[in-house]
Amino acid sequence: MLLHDIRLALRLLRRAPASTGIALLSIALSVGATAVVFAAIKSVLIDPLPYARPSELVQLRSEYPRFAQQSHGDWVVWNDAREVARRNRTLESVGIYGNAIFDLAGDSNATPEALYGLRAKANLFPTLGVSPMLGRNILPEEDQPDHADVMILSYGLWARRFHSDPSVVGRIVTVNGHGCLVIGVMPRDFNFPMRREAAHTPSPYVEFWAAPFHVPANPAAGLGAVARLRPGVSLDEARQDLASISRTLAHDFPATNRDRVLTLNRLRDRTVGAAGKGLWLLMAAAILFMLIGCANVANLLMARGLARQREIAVRLAVGAGHWRIIRQLLTESCVLALLGGLGGYFLTAAAWKILPTIAPVSIPRLAAARADTTIFGFALALAIVNGILFGIAPALRMGGWKRAIVWSGFSARGAASGQDDRLRSTLVAAEVAVSVLLVVIGGQVMASFARLVTTDPGFQADRVVASVVLPAPERYRNPEQRGLFYQRILNAVRAIPGVKSAGTVDALPFSGENHGGFASSTEAHPLTAEIDVAGGDYLQSMGVRLVEGRWFREEEVSASNDSAIVNTFVARRLWPGASAVGQRICVYCTPENPNNWKRVIGVVSSSSHAALDEPEKGNVYLAAGAMQESVFLVVRTERSKREMERAIRRAIAAIDPNQPVFLSATMRDLIADSVADRRFIMMLLAVTGCLALMMSAAGVYGVISYTTSRRTQEIGIRMAVGATPRNVFSLIFRQGFLTVAIGLAFGLGAALVCMRYLASRFVGLETGHPAPIWIAAGMVIVTAGIACWIPSRRATGTDPIDALRHE
Repeated sequence: MLLHDIRLALRLLRRAPASTGIALLSIALSVGATAVVFAAIKSVLIDPLPYARPSELVQLRSEYPRFAQQSHGDWVVWNDAREVARRNRTLESVGIYGNAIFDLAGDSNATPEALYGLRAKANLFPTLGVSPMLGRNILPEEDQPDHADVMILSYGLWARRFHSDPSVVGRIVTVNGHGCLVIGVMPRDFNFPMRREAAHTPSPYVEFWAAPFHVPANPAAGLGAVARLRPGVSLDEARQDLASISRTLAHDFPATNRDRVLTLNRLRDRTVGAAGKGLWLLMAAAILFMLIGCANVANLLMARGLARQREIAVRLAVGAGHWRIIRQLLTESCVLALLGGLGGYFLTAAAWKILPTIAPVSIPRLAAARADTTIFGFALALAIVNGILFGIAPALRMGGWKRAIVWSGFSARGAASGQDDRLRSTLVAAEVAVSVLLVVIGGQVMASFARLVTTDPGFQADRVVASVVLPAPERYRNPEQRGLFYQRILNAVRAIPGVKSAGTVDALPFSGENHGGFASSTEAHPLTAEIDVAGGDYLQSMGVRLVEGRWFREEEVSASNDSAIVNTFVARRLWPGASAVGQRICVYCTPENPNNWKRVIGVVSSSSHAALDEPEKGNVYLAAGAMQESVFLVVRTERSKREMERAIRRAIAAIDPNQPVFLSATMRDLIADSVADRRFIMMLLAVTGCLALMMSAAGVYGVISYTTSRRTQEIGIRMAVGATPRNVFSLIFRQGFLTVAIGLAFGLGAALVCMRYLASRFVGLETGHPAPIWIAAGMVIVTAGIACWIPSRRATGTDPIDALRHE
């Protein structure tokens, strides 16, 4: 019986190719949009991390809740990590790692290359529960300070640099001027840590993991620490355990741990970050868009149903039951939906051939999303739901036509059921309301994003090029050699034609590098601040505004110098109502280490460091040891980025041919990268809103065109008794736009409620600007007005004689 219904459904669909094609397009778009977003959610939020039992993995963090500006980060210091591993009762193991740079030597087939990776303790991979696909893990004896370097390659580096040669395992390669044994290659889908934002990363992926682990010379240096919970231990129990350890460390080591609290979070939560909220918002928008498609197809099926009154009447007359008719109609809807679902899946597959190329690396694993078999099943399941949703109302309506036999003897063009017209109008009003909701929310999100990207970062980002240059420690072993090398680089770059100024810094804004610390005066409590070491004309090159005092001088870069420049935030907080110039500021000072005093020589404007939407924070710039501590070379130039990059590389190669330049990027590029995840989500939300607007307009047009065609005789009579084309146009347009107005009112009300909720969930989403709401409402009004105008204009061309002849 079911096969018979399916064959009949296919035959009927082939009989009406135009309406079938429109319905299939609506279903394919609505299912495809939802499946595209679900594929992203599946890859980022649902698929397990590529580690064993990932729900047991946690990331250790350090927090400083007692300071005026709370500071926190996904890092711990070496002593804390070591004590946690020794004292905890809830963690099975703790894997510690730190960033590392390897200069991979060139050969006859490849040039020297800078690699970004990790130096890790031997238990990192066992903690994660992973093993290389080739070779082996790091052995405990290889993690001893005097052991020669060993490294495990990423799959990408193995394929790109070593041409997927399995024999590379066991080979000694030259890195940083000495031999390093390759002991393994990780699987294709492995990456740890996943969330990479630092500008000095040549690739968004870690390219190697090496041993032995090097304990930082700076005891305050941040390290990564991932741990695995013991079986049966909850996250709250582990947090309580770490809180107890924090209190013990504060008591045992008050000089370093009095203000520091250790905590932890699920590794997945720290990996995904805030991107999950944006993806779920997209999913909600896609589902609403799907409902618009359902309403469109329901209206189309109801219109087709009126044309099938005679067929249904005959079937009822020969004994078919009402439920038999309903089942047949629902089967037709589901067959139509499944065909549209297949189209939606193919659209999803095509979209995810393109989207990975523009997917931001700040949303981990987004670029790995694909239209796999799970997405295929999701698309078909969604199509079945669509078929039931848009088929149930027409099926119940037509299956319940008890007077269909009577109706079948008359024309359906005159005064057919007003109840059907009301149902269609209700569906259209709902479409308009949902489209208004999507367009208003999309407009508000776009407006908030536009305000964000036009926010003044506090410096002049145009025409500024930054390069990462890290002198190889094997060639520049002591700070004096490193400082001399960087000074030679700075002098060579300043001599390049088109360079207006150049300087160096150890942590560049929007690079992902942050050097948070504490600053205080004799009168005020400590506050957290970004403390950077700047040399040359760094602040001038960045276009930071000097408010008071003077810039650094060349001679102030010596390691013993005590000059400092602060921003206006620090000046206000530490010396309210007084001049900051000439004041003394203590950097990283504690009661046990109170003497790191600096002398303020200037005050500059506040600038953003990590994000455009971050609140104003403290900045302290030091000159002492600037050349030894330099990481970023910053140049203000009139030349293009590409020309400047080539010129910088040539200048550095003239000094040291083996010194790689890790990255060159404009400050505008770095700022754009900092909002890439929000730009991607906003783009998809805007596309969904535009599709919703067009589909709702198509729904308005279709219903008004259909109802107008059914009123041909009425219009003919009106014109025969004296109605003018203007009267007819006004009648049709007014009745159609009334439905639009009702949907507009409900949509605006729903949008205002939703925006208040979203503003409480998404930081930076503002709802106090009415302009985006009016613009969005205007777009809906204009689009719906055009959809009403076309059939209304067509109705004015009705010939009364022809209309009455059809009676």
